[in-house]
Amino acid sequence: MSVICNNVTASLSNDELLLEALRGMQPQTIESLCALLPGMTWSQVFLAVDRLNRAGMVMLQPVRRGEYQISLNAAVA
Repeated sequence: MSVICNNVTASLSNDELLLEALRGMQPQTIESLCALLPGMTWSQVFLAVDRLNRAGMVMLQPVRRGEYQISLNAAVA
C-alpha cells in the first residue's frame, strides 16, 4: 500500500514542479523542460505532461514533426 501512496505523491510533486517551470518560462519543449528539471527523467517529464494535458492544465502545440511546445492553459496561468 505504501508503494501506491509514494507513487501518487511522486506524481503530484512532478506535476507541481512541471507547472512551476512553465509558470516561470513558457512555452517549453519536453527537452527544455528536462533541462529545467534535472531531478526528473525524460519519462517522468513526458508522463507529467501527458497527465496535465489530459486534465486540461497544459496545452501542446506542434512545432515540427515530433516536436511540441508545452504551455499552461490560460485558466491555469
